[in-house]
Amino acid sequence: MRKRAKTRGGTSNLDSLVDIVSNNVGILIILAAFMALFSIVNPRNPDEPERQRTALIPPQRLLVPWSHPSNKNAVLFMIQGNRVRHFDMRTFFKALASKPRHERPRPTTVEQEGLTIRFFPVTNQIFCLEFTPERRGGETWLQARGEGSRWREARARYGRDRFYYFFWVAGDSFELFHEVRKTLQEQGLEVGWKPVAETGKLEMCSGFEGSTAFQPQ
Repeated sequence: MRKRAKTRGGTSNLDSLVDIVSNNVGILIILAAFMALFSIVNPRNPDEPERQRTALIPPQRLLVPWSHPSNKNAVLFMIQGNRVRHFDMRTFFKALASKPRHERPRPTTVEQEGLTIRFFPVTNQIFCLEFTPERRGGETWLQARGEGSRWREARARYGRDRFYYFFWVAGDSFELFHEVRKTLQEQGLEVGWKPVAETGKLEMCSGFEGSTAFQPQ
């Protein structure tokens, strides 16, 4: 009887040992599977220096618009339908100057080619300009870079010392805007912009958060 009890005790200990070994082997198999998965997702060359592997990831630059005042005057453009359009304010200011003078400024609307500009005062110091452009207008980027284009005329007239370039950009034309902005920034010009809907009126007001402040990006 004693011999049998001793045998059962030895068998029980052996079973426990087998369970422990089996569990450890199972854990090792799971770890090996995870390591193999990680090596597939993010392969690494052990002969490659750590500094070189880090350098392969290019730095990402996040451009975020911010608003700040500017002593420069705005040159206004719209990019829509992959076309660049300059809002020539000279015609508007000439028409505004020809209006009868009043003690208090009054709302004034000026029609010009493909564009309606409305001037209206908010206070004695703050006024707003409202632009209603036609849906189709302006020049393709290829036309704009050609001789005699309105884009080249504006670039020759409005230099970087006294002016910054402000763009309203419709949702279908951001790639073109990026190219235009890059060209201007390489020439040392400040560029501001605002995303707008495909249709609707555009507005710009004087004072901080208005025409004397802009969002460069």
